[in-house]
Amino acid sequence: MAGKVLPVCKPYFLKSEIITGILRRINKTSLCTVLLFSVSLISYFLLLSAPYNWRLSSCQSATITTVDSLQPTNLSHIVFGIGGSARTWSRRRGYSEVWWRPSEMRGYVWLDEAPIETNWSAASPPWRVLAAGTDRYAEHSAAARMARIATDTYGLGMEGVRWFVMGDDDTVFFPENLVAVLGKYDHEQIYYIGAPSESVEQDEIHSYGMAFGGGGFAISYAAAAALYGVIDGCLERYAYFFGSDQRVHACFSELGVPLTREPGFHQVDLRRDVYGMLAAHPVAPLVSLHHIDFVHPISPLFPSQLDALRTLFNAARTDPARTLQQSICYLTGRSSPALNWSVSVSWGYTVQLYPWIVEPNQLEVPFRTFKTWRSFRKGPFGFNTRELAPPDLPCKRPLRFFLDRVADGSNGTVTEYKSFGWGDENKECDEPGFRAAARVERVRVFAQRMDPKVWQKAPRRQCCDARRKTDGESIEIRIRECGLRESVHSRYEFFLKSISFRRIGRLL
Repeated sequence: MAGKVLPVCKPYFLKSEIITGILRRINKTSLCTVLLFSVSLISYFLLLSAPYNWRLSSCQSATITTVDSLQPTNLSHIVFGIGGSARTWSRRRGYSEVWWRPSEMRGYVWLDEAPIETNWSAASPPWRVLAAGTDRYAEHSAAARMARIATDTYGLGMEGVRWFVMGDDDTVFFPENLVAVLGKYDHEQIYYIGAPSESVEQDEIHSYGMAFGGGGFAISYAAAAALYGVIDGCLERYAYFFGSDQRVHACFSELGVPLTREPGFHQVDLRRDVYGMLAAHPVAPLVSLHHIDFVHPISPLFPSQLDALRTLFNAARTDPARTLQQSICYLTGRSSPALNWSVSVSWGYTVQLYPWIVEPNQLEVPFRTFKTWRSFRKGPFGFNTRELAPPDLPCKRPLRFFLDRVADGSNGTVTEYKSFGWGDENKECDEPGFRAAARVERVRVFAQRMDPKVWQKAPRRQCCDARRKTDGESIEIRIRECGLRESVHSRYEFFLKSISFRRIGRLL
């Protein structure tokens, strides 16, 4: 009997074990389902009990952030922090008013105390007073306050900010070019953008890796957030530094963030005449100029620096991306080698006419018309320079022309440049080429507007074509994009045989 029971009982035993396992799994699943349902139900009632306005604003802000993040960077995404002094603002405010646009820009002039002026100009940025510093070095307390401009501005909680841009009250910015530069970078990453000094002696004293504050520097929203979290202790550790920009740089060093260099930010740690630097600007958008109170007026056609700057900005408003961009071309003399001339255009500023042929790799090097900031020496500088021949060697100097008029056409611009000497001439050059070139009184430059998106591409200097007018008293130049494989000299050889300017009028 036992042998017959086992085969009968074993299957029923196995079936009972399987059923028990299934029931256990069902119980666990049911428990999880009930728990999940309970959590969901509690969350639902919590959401319903929250104020309606809170729920609406949360949804709206998420939608706005998503839409805004898809838009290219523009002026509304930038907040400016301008460091100033109540005592000097009335004298320097004209520089800010040259570039500031009240209806389009956001930011503040941060002062050490309430302004002396009772009627603050509507053409100036609004003002705020920086909190007093806690610097243990009393003579550096102003620097401690200035170093907080970025974080104090961040602390205001302004909406839609991508970039914080700092500068001084004697700094001028070129807004469209600033937007073009910052638009290349992701504001959600930690960026610290600017440029070192032009004078090597200044870089050696401070740092080659520091953005000099007067030339302006930009930090992304993410960088401002990171800086905000460490600024108090950081400024205390570096209280012995003289400048606010040194302290900001030291704080970013602690965060492990290097300087991202953009050559269009100009500290202008130079003395006397900065003509040479502006006449051979690098192939990069002009973003800022600083220390303009300490150099000669950039154009000798005007008695004051402010008047000279206004003329440059008049040109910049018609074609911002092209401002100070250099183009090089040649005039050929079929009848005489003495009429083979070189032309360098710094758009919106100056034209140089050489009554001989000069290679492009020389023309793109600035004349050393300036001195170093601290020692008033001939260098060294952070870029190459070339010597300008002395006044007693006029045949080795080019003729100069300065911007006199800007005409804004439907398809392009016409800029006219007026002849003006170097100001220290003691005799004239009597060579044939110079005598012919000296007859030229005006240069007209035709150009289509440069697309700001060009700065998102590999940098390349644009080309130009030039011709003499029959009266010999003017020259016309047409700036254009270079051909894919075009070099200046290949074009020069081509124009020896065929050159036509009949299409110039079509630009207007």
